[in-house]
Amino acid sequence: MQQRDEHVRTWYGLEAEITVTEANLHRVALPSLSLPHPGVVNWFARQGLDVDTRLALTARHEFGHLQTLPVPLLHLLLLLWPRRGRPRLTGRLRFWLILLTHQTLWEAAAETYVVATDRRAVTAPRPRWARGLYALFWGCMTAFSILGTIRLLQRDQSAR
Repeated sequence: MQQRDEHVRTWYGLEAEITVTEANLHRVALPSLSLPHPGVVNWFARQGLDVDTRLALTARHEFGHLQTLPVPLLHLLLLLWPRRGRPRLTGRLRFWLILLTHQTLWEAAAETYVVATDRRAVTAPRPRWARGLYALFWGCMTAFSILGTIRLLQRDQSAR
């Protein structure tokens, strides 16, 4: 089973070790934290690619999470920042929508990093159905993050 190991350093100085395997298991190890996880999102994104390209793009996507970390952190602060007026959504529904919106934004940001830094993300040979799945999946992730953010920022106008 093939695997790819990379030592990386973000633009803001964070160092990490990234390991991705052919079995789609990932590990991102920071100086004081190790995050092993299955590559659910990358499983969709890398369909139809040869193993070497799949591993390289998957490692780049994991690095993209670290490179774009300030974006989802600012997004989360925006969603949690207290504002005037009562939020339209409250309770558990609001919690889950914040979690999903934040995660889809972070995934879209990480994949945007991949596309911006490695042409193989869009030019590597893959079957037509896999290209369609890639476009559909990332389109849905981006749309959900935008629409979720808009919904979460809406305030109840009747409370005025």
